[in-house]
Amino acid sequence: MKTKDIIITIVLSCIVIVLFIIDRMMNTEINYANTAYQIYLDGEVIGLIENEQELYDLINNEQQEIKDKYDVDSVYPPNAFKIVAVNTYSDNYKTPTEIYNLIEARDDFTVQGYVITIKYDAEDYQEGEEVPEDYTINVLDKEVFEEAIKRYILAFVTEESFNTYINGETEELTDIGEIINNMYFEETITIKEAYISANEKIYTDAAELSQLLLFGPDAEMDSYTVQAGDNIESISESYKLNPQEFLIANPNYRSEDVMLRIGDTVNVTLLDPIITFIYNVYRIEESIIDLPGKTVVDNTKGYGYKEITQAGVSGIELIHETYEVINGEESQQVDFLYTETIREAVEQVTTVGPSYSGVYISGDWGWPTAYPYRITSQYAYRWGSMHYGIDISGPGRGSPIYAIGDGTVVEAAVVGTHSRSDGTYAVIEHANNVYSLYAHMDSLLVSVGQKVRKGDVIGTMGDTGYATGVHLHLSVSYGWPYKGSYRFVNPLSIY
Repeated sequence: MKTKDIIITIVLSCIVIVLFIIDRMMNTEINYANTAYQIYLDGEVIGLIENEQELYDLINNEQQEIKDKYDVDSVYPPNAFKIVAVNTYSDNYKTPTEIYNLIEARDDFTVQGYVITIKYDAEDYQEGEEVPEDYTINVLDKEVFEEAIKRYILAFVTEESFNTYINGETEELTDIGEIINNMYFEETITIKEAYISANEKIYTDAAELSQLLLFGPDAEMDSYTVQAGDNIESISESYKLNPQEFLIANPNYRSEDVMLRIGDTVNVTLLDPIITFIYNVYRIEESIIDLPGKTVVDNTKGYGYKEITQAGVSGIELIHETYEVINGEESQQVDFLYTETIREAVEQVTTVGPSYSGVYISGDWGWPTAYPYRITSQYAYRWGSMHYGIDISGPGRGSPIYAIGDGTVVEAAVVGTHSRSDGTYAVIEHANNVYSLYAHMDSLLVSVGQKVRKGDVIGTMGDTGYATGVHLHLSVSYGWPYKGSYRFVNPLSIY
């Protein structure tokens, strides 16, 4: 054959082969993979099913008890459940019932709700204090949490004050009184939608949730039935509460002077809040200024002579101040902004004749801080423990601390030997076995063995040790405090 004929024959043969292949392909039946659903639980494959909706419907229909318990329309798979659509040639399927039984045996079904997370900031805690771990709360409806938060707040402020602040209706304060300038929570509180295990605690009642917020998760609620002769102060003391804590636990009473009805049931549970509600108060209050007075000796007078030669006049001032209230308790620090003098005080002068001994002692105790000042915590129970002294906020850090009477310094240290919480402190021994203790000072200006007189500066005001603000803690005791036999008394009882 000629070369040309050979080439034509080869080309025709190739065309025939290609056409044959195309014909075979066009007439061949192609088997495609099927779409199915792979089920995972805790990352482990537990089976393959054909219809995912049948599984969801089965879960929802079989868990009627959960739906009745929480009054919901739908129940969902566990959080560790995962379903993935796959293409497969396998026909090794499980039935929805088989998968359902595997899930029920290994994990909890869920309902749709909200998870509230309370995050505590280490900066809000003093060195050495343990910072709580994040706290979570489950609610079915976020309105339950919102109502619980409102109930919590109304345990500390009146509804009128709350609404005035929330609605932005706070007016400028120009006369005696007080207003709330700011309200906030110390912790970071977040809320997000989630699927929650039906076997976890899920709050559906705002009253129950507000009780958790106020008294803590482990509180054993305690109540008392009012008897004849009871009042808020006496009941509070019996259960190691102070009256303010009683009022917080029983927000239907707004003053400790309220008359209780015999037979009424009151809440006497110790407070242990899991969140910190803070509000800032701006206050204008009237202050009466009584100067201490002085005694002048006139040797021309007879022995025993005594006469007021200049009458004292009380001064009047308006003090503008701001302070925080933390979970119903006034902070230890008050910031005094400025004062307005309404009437100047006049010192009383008493003229006396000569004394046989040559010594004149008034017997009065002096005040330990400079003016202006405010008592921010009384000698009373506080959070279930007795506060054996008074907290006094004064003009601020570095302001003088005075000895309340003549005596000898018997303790003086930067860190208390009996309690590290005192920070920089001093103890003075006075006559008749009386001792005074001064704590949380910023600086110490006396030493052990030093003699002091009433009014001598022994240190400056600070917030060392365990303190929530700049202030002085003053304790008075009969007997050396924390050594041998001693008994604390209310410092205000000596004035």
